[in-house]
Amino acid sequence: MVNEIAQKVTEEIIKNASKIYETIRGSYTVYPPEMVVYCPENLQKYSIAFEAKGGIVPKKIPFPYGVPKRIKLRPLRSLEDLSSAITVTPNGFELNTRCMSDIDTFVLDLEYDIKNPNYLDALIEKHRAKEVPTESQNEYWIHAELKHPSVLKTKYGKLELEDIDFSIDVGISNDINTVIPPSFRKELEIGVRLLKETNPHNIKKLTYQRIQAMRSRGKEKDVVESLSNLQELFFSKSFKKFIDVKDDFSFSDCYRGSNFHDSVPWNMTWPKTMKIISRADLNLDKCAAEGKVIYNKNDFINEVGKILGK
Repeated sequence: MVNEIAQKVTEEIIKNASKIYETIRGSYTVYPPEMVVYCPENLQKYSIAFEAKGGIVPKKIPFPYGVPKRIKLRPLRSLEDLSSAITVTPNGFELNTRCMSDIDTFVLDLEYDIKNPNYLDALIEKHRAKEVPTESQNEYWIHAELKHPSVLKTKYGKLELEDIDFSIDVGISNDINTVIPPSFRKELEIGVRLLKETNPHNIKKLTYQRIQAMRSRGKEKDVVESLSNLQELFFSKSFKKFIDVKDDFSFSDCYRGSNFHDSVPWNMTWPKTMKIISRADLNLDKCAAEGKVIYNKNDFINEVGKILGK
């Protein structure tokens, strides 16, 4: 049985697209349209190509079916921007056909927000599982499939879903802990306690302990400087080199999760996890996608070790 939300929202999308299709077909020859849902943006794009069929075309064609988020008209011959032929109205838009040649084929691109935030969850089923880790890598299996493929097949075009987001939380705090030298850890613990302390006597005592720890460690850079340098690894442009996404999915982005140490500045700690975002497309020809997210933990551990001086 088709999910009620999936059916209802899809019908709303098709309802809008069908009205536009039928309105254009009244004056032009219409070709099979394209309908794409851009998943991260919860946005529907509708593209329809049409050309004059030899009859009389009205000077203006109204489309009172809601104001699109974006609208664009382009002729296939010249690909020039025909924004001058479009007028936005309070309840939609209209085309001024006097600005359009009668010997060309045109493409009308429309974008509408999908207002129901649960639409994609109702339409797509996701599965994930962590594989048994190897010595050098952790693998995460990911799978996405259409719950109700029939919903995507309509009289007015086939719906396609693009850039379906799939997130995986990759744990990294234990890996970082394995390469923190004991002396570095002691200095860090004192520094964290110092940041939380409010008693002047205890602050003075901890400050002295921190100085002693720094001297015993014998490094030119202190903990704060080392940890500040470590933060670079948690930016997407840096951490993505430790991630491989394979098969039907592709890497999209990554960002840091919650801090390992609570209530301390971000540059004095590291994240417990990194959230990896991968993406895939689904349509009637491809109702399911499978892939792997591979975390190359040895490479990451070696990089952390270089920064912390191990």
